[in-house]
Amino acid sequence: MEPVFKDISDHSAYAIWCNDLSLEELEVDLHEETPEKLAQYHPHKRIEYLASRILMNKLCAYMNVAYGGIRKDEHGKPHLLSESGFISISHSYPYIVCMLDRQKHCGIDIELPRPQLLRIKHKFLDGQEQKQVGEDLELLCQYWSAKEALYKIHGRKSLVFSENILVEQKTSNSFTGTIKKNELFETHSLLSVKIDDYFLVYNL
Repeated sequence: MEPVFKDISDHSAYAIWCNDLSLEELEVDLHEETPEKLAQYHPHKRIEYLASRILMNKLCAYMNVAYGGIRKDEHGKPHLLSESGFISISHSYPYIVCMLDRQKHCGIDIELPRPQLLRIKHKFLDGQEQKQVGEDLELLCQYWSAKEALYKIHGRKSLVFSENILVEQKTSNSFTGTIKKNELFETHSLLSVKIDDYFLVYNL
């Protein structure tokens, strides 16, 4: 399957790819150096690493942005080496998604609804959110993905999902997310898209 590109605004877009290439094919297609530790990764993780960089390269070309490779900061947040925009990456086999915003921090997440989310929802939803979601697994998955996207926007590891990242459903596929901790208070609009059985959530 070829990657699909979707414009979000005049300065942001995302790409989604249902990767069907083997590890060997991805290694041939990636035209950049890889870290030595990549050889120690599980093959599944190596596929995710390679595919995400190939897709980000294609997304940068789609948006006429210099690529140059990806680095991760001390919090694990990815950045373009060219520093020509803000990026976010997610994967849920076999899907890889990348987002690029030329102006502001962004977050994207793709997830498959899994029954175990119902068992652990109290760990990432506050009391009001649990009432909103109930036992609706698809809605719960969207709340989880929305919080993951917000976490990626923030880009640091100090947030507790049930306390510092709050989500409210506005329509069937749109949400308002709030990041709050100490003096920090940010609100973001998010959109959800269903792709096959997966949910893709990203900020606008």
